[in-house]
Amino acid sequence: MSQLFGSTKIRFGTHCLHIRHKAMYIGEVPNPGEEQFYDHYDSTAYWCSETQTGFGPDGNPVRPDVCQSQRDCCKH
Repeated sequence: MSQLFGSTKIRFGTHCLHIRHKAMYIGEVPNPGEEQFYDHYDSTAYWCSETQTGFGPDGNPVRPDVCQSQRDCCKH
């Protein structure tokens, strides 16, 4: 299961198992010069694999900072 969460944005055991983003499917490889072009705004589009939308089963947005154990719909 941990290879599913190979993304640097999603951490296994911290975030919900249903959170997804495109880089999880395209084989994200760290760029050694990334810090030169780093944008502090996270423009990643996240979705829930349960609802297939940007909102979880509880109606709240899907993002790593909120898809954690404090939500009733969160699965670990």
